[in-house]
Amino acid sequence: MDDRAEAPMADEEPVEEGEAYDKEEVKSAKEIVQYLTKTTKTLQIYLPNNPIHQKFINELAEKIQRHLTEHGPLRLRIKQFELFCSGQPVYENANRMESVAFKLFIDGLRELSFHPGIEKEELITFLEVIGKRGEGDNVDDDIVTLLWEKHLVHVKYIVVDELQGDVRAEECKEMQTVPANPNQLREMFHQEAAPQALEAPKGVEIPSLHIFKLTDEEIRKMKAEVRGEEELDMVAELEGILFDILRIERDPALFGEILGIIDNIFESLLLQGDFPHARAILEFFQEMIDPSMGLPQPLVDQIQKAKIQAGNPKRIGMLENVLNECEPDRLEEFSSLMMFFDQQIVPSLVELLGAVDKMKARRVLCEILVKLGTQQVDFLVSKLEDDRWFLVRNLIYVVGKIGDPKALKSFPRLLQHKDPKVRKETLHALDMIESPKTNDLLVKVLSDPDLSNRLFATRALAKRKSQEGLEPLMNLLTSKEFDEKEMHEKKEIFDAIAKIGGDKVVPRLRRLLEVKWSLFKNARAEEMGLCAAFALQRIGSPPAVEALREGSGSKSKPISEACVKALELLGAGKT
Repeated sequence: MDDRAEAPMADEEPVEEGEAYDKEEVKSAKEIVQYLTKTTKTLQIYLPNNPIHQKFINELAEKIQRHLTEHGPLRLRIKQFELFCSGQPVYENANRMESVAFKLFIDGLRELSFHPGIEKEELITFLEVIGKRGEGDNVDDDIVTLLWEKHLVHVKYIVVDELQGDVRAEECKEMQTVPANPNQLREMFHQEAAPQALEAPKGVEIPSLHIFKLTDEEIRKMKAEVRGEEELDMVAELEGILFDILRIERDPALFGEILGIIDNIFESLLLQGDFPHARAILEFFQEMIDPSMGLPQPLVDQIQKAKIQAGNPKRIGMLENVLNECEPDRLEEFSSLMMFFDQQIVPSLVELLGAVDKMKARRVLCEILVKLGTQQVDFLVSKLEDDRWFLVRNLIYVVGKIGDPKALKSFPRLLQHKDPKVRKETLHALDMIESPKTNDLLVKVLSDPDLSNRLFATRALAKRKSQEGLEPLMNLLTSKEFDEKEMHEKKEIFDAIAKIGGDKVVPRLRRLLEVKWSLFKNARAEEMGLCAAFALQRIGSPPAVEALREGSGSKSKPISEACVKALELLGAGKT
């Protein structure tokens, strides 16, 4: 945490500039709040006796005990989305569905404190209150009511009604968990009469309040916002109800009827791009067909059919517009959803790949096909005959990533494809597939009309040290086409020859250093000699060094200088 004091936020007790606060206390409070939120979530996922949940409980209890011993009571001021300790922020989460601060704030809590003597059982009860919000008849009670009912002696709090505003710390007195029902106090706060001095129920201290009255419009907006939050995940609630029915229903007819309802929901979610809720359905199917569930085989068969129906070709084809409009995070959610299907969905995804026109969506579909298409290589190869060059290029990428040599049977034709982008993608795929045939296909690309493709093939042969490529590369040196190549490409060819051939090409390179004296400058011979010196330097073996020493005495000054420089770079020097 930044050591500098931050400017106080509205309604927060400020720390004056230069005023000291215990940094270790704030750090400890921040760790405790982090563990408190994590432990609350584990309580919702795991049973109380689960080892993971117990581990979080024990660690949280230890951290609180250590804080109470070293710093005294842990006091947390509560704002809408934040918690503060000693005026410093120790927690912030603006997600109203997850924020612990918001849960406490919306129910009227403005300060929460833990005091020495708190036991683990008392801590567990507190976590159940803020995590599960009560059970049975108490499910609609707010946190204040639940805390009052539990009578937690070492957990104390300050409450203020939502319509009364926040309370300054200097005006607050700590409210004890006393046996007066806080709902009585709330009823008084909600009376529509003009604000007036309030009398506390017997035994309850209330803070001094700055009373103000919200307008009808403000109240309407607050209610609408709360209502919107409450309805935010109604889909999950509906799914949960249907899932619970199927967990106990064993009548095949009724079981199938509920599955039909779920299938309709699944299609609606897909077309809305709501992939997380759609995934929840497939996760449930996966759960139900697990042998440990002991589901009768006829019902398992129904779920298997429902899963196939979920990914039927017509439905997947309807996702074109959805994917074209998806943001990157939603595309990731779509990818996660598709992983619940098996190889049978591959043909539908290929057709979808040919339909979408957004590059990001295509990329995601390609990655999905790489993962699901390992058992559908023959089908993918058959689609390489498609007339849509962009689809062919994407599928070449897919089969290259899968790396199955069976795909190579289509590559000779693809290397002659009229579109250079398809030829380039074929080259990249070749480089990813391990097969003896790969080197032969790379050799064919040495005559490709596109320079970048020729360079790629040359480098790939060098990287593989392909003996199949050595002689074709050497033959290029004496061809008419070689004279027309750019110097950059010539050096790449010599570099590949050096890496593949090693010492066995030294004699042939040595001869290129021998330029006979002539009245007229032989530009081609000098250029070949310079490239040979470069290649011999690459080899760097004793025979190559010896050849360079001979070349350093060449009658051609450029070749002689190139050999001398190569010897210096090798640390051999001229003798």
